Amino acid sequence: MTMITTTTDAFTTFFHDAPPAVDTDSIRAAWKRLAPPYDVERWQLPLPPWNRRQYDERGEVPWETLQRDLAADQTARPMCIYLHSPFCDDKCGFCDSYSFRLATHRDERITQYVEQLCTELEWWSRIGNLRERRVVSVHMGGGTPTFLGAKALTQIADCCKRLFNITPETEWALESTAHGLTPEVIRAMHEIGYRRLHIGVQSLEDEVRQVIGRTSTADQVVERIEAVRALDWIVSVDLICGLPRQTLAGFIGGIERLMEAGINGYSLYELLIFPQNLRWSEKHGLTQRSHLPNYWMYMAGATLLEQRGFTKNLFNHWADARDENIYFTFPQRDEDLLAVGAIADGVFGDYHYRHFGYNEYLQVSAAGRPALEGGLRRTARERQLQPLITGILSSKIEPAQWTALGGTEACAEVIRQWKKRGLVTADKQKRLTLTPSGSWFAGNLITELDQVAAVTQEDGLLTLG
Repeated sequence: MTMITTTTDAFTTFFHDAPPAVDTDSIRAAWKRLAPPYDVERWQLPLPPWNRRQYDERGEVPWETLQRDLAADQTARPMCIYLHSPFCDDKCGFCDSYSFRLATHRDERITQYVEQLCTELEWWSRIGNLRERRVVSVHMGGGTPTFLGAKALTQIADCCKRLFNITPETEWALESTAHGLTPEVIRAMHEIGYRRLHIGVQSLEDEVRQVIGRTSTADQVVERIEAVRALDWIVSVDLICGLPRQTLAGFIGGIERLMEAGINGYSLYELLIFPQNLRWSEKHGLTQRSHLPNYWMYMAGATLLEQRGFTKNLFNHWADARDENIYFTFPQRDEDLLAVGAIADGVFGDYHYRHFGYNEYLQVSAAGRPALEGGLRRTARERQLQPLITGILSSKIEPAQWTALGGTEACAEVIRQWKKRGLVTADKQKRLTLTPSGSWFAGNLITELDQVAAVTQEDGLLTLG
């Protein structure tokens, strides 16, 4: 989409043929309430600590730290398990994820990676009480995990069941493209125990799907979804705003068609541009884009979902009552995350760690330890802010979470500005909920709180621990 010059005229042009389901008036009102520092063109992505600053520890030290911490921690805190597979059938040009296509020796390399994944799970199971902790969710992401095939998926699941405290209540979830949902894979996943599927649909406009490299048509996507829904699975989807040749009518029509197919949850994103997809983005003229049309499209989708009764359990994920989005909401329940595989990042207590990429993952693991690129412990300020960060990411901030910054009175001006700019609403209990516009600025709100914390720390209002 081209750079916007006259924004009011651009709004009218963008919505001139909006479908009846789009509440144009409320979107215009929300946009008009924005003012600096809440600039659509300068929105920020919420980032974990390891992405905001350098690691505290590298080499063998993070693994030594984790072994020591977990040996001393006997709290039996529940945990989630995340398993990362970096492989795909093909590398879609738009994709900003760490993933790649296996050009040669496919079966051999899948076998090698799966064996190493299971070996790493074995190493973790020997530490502290991880083997006994209740596992709330097993989530497999990527890449496209279904690319591994039924045999490998079964092997990984059997390894988890053998080594950890998997219960009948544990949610098994994985990510896939529609193309990867073959009848064999669906059958194998169901037998393993998978009951939640997150599909990278991105768009149901066939012309857009061709441009982004998705081989399945919109009809085929819906057919695969219906096959999984027939098994009573929970199914959620990713949808992206800002793709080439995308139209507002097509975006909204896609959401309505997915609703008809029984989708339980919707994650909305703006197309992110990183080194992985920079060349493709340049080819399609996206690097000099305005974010404003993407914001409007995002708002159109978000307001439609809320009008249809979907509510947020994550800042950018709208869900029905069945879709609890368990893996992505683990911080809200104060759970730990055991993450395994190339580039996987996990957290135990206040210690975050991240793995190397694929090649280094295999090389370092050969030394007999997890291939951790680095680790860091939350600073005193990060620990104090964590409840508020968790609240923003969950889209609901409880009054008690403000105590980190001296209570709601100390933050009255921040809250007043958020309300004035339409980023949050407040109920009678003073609980704040992010609006769709607030969800767009979730990363900015976290940055703003960090700046407030820095000031209150200097003034002695922030109790450091």
